[in-house]
Amino acid sequence: MKRTQNTLALFAGLTLLSCTMTAFASEAETSAGATSGRRGQSGTANGTARYSGDLGFARTDSRTGAINAARSVAVGVDQDGLSLSVSTAVAPRRGTAVATNFNMSIGTRGDVALSTGSAHATGGRQRGVSVVGNTRTTRHDAGATSVAQGKTSRGGTTRVATRSEHHRVRRVTVQRHTRHIRRTIRVR
Repeated sequence: MKRTQNTLALFAGLTLLSCTMTAFASEAETSAGATSGRRGQSGTANGTARYSGDLGFARTDSRTGAINAARSVAVGVDQDGLSLSVSTAVAPRRGTAVATNFNMSIGTRGDVALSTGSAHATGGRQRGVSVVGNTRTTRHDAGATSVAQGKTSRGGTTRVATRSEHHRVRRVTVQRHTRHIRRTIRVR
């Protein structure tokens, strides 16, 4: 009986520890990808979205047909700050396939992290593009990353670009100067 109670106490302690560990950070992550079809076949479109934190949501939407498209959104806010990630991908049967993402996190201290990614695939028999974005805010920092990929088959060109920025809050130092005034009092 005592062993069962110790096991339950250990399990409850680990559960509380894991709950408090996840409460110290919020994270939003999205991905989107699309490929054009070959010779009358339809292509593919897929997306994922995930948010971990106190208050937020994650949604995906994908469609295939003449235009294959995917869109993913994850946003949330908690005591550590705001996390936002948006990814989209579009690949028509003919024409250029394009994927982009935007990621932003704002910490409670005012730190801001931004990242963007884009992929373009033109020409070739088949084109595919995909992007992945991630943001994370903790009590002490904010971060954002982007990954982009493009591919073609049988010729064609791809262009991929990512960009990340991190802006830390600058502390303003206030100096106060006091004037010492001496007064001389004469006593009569």
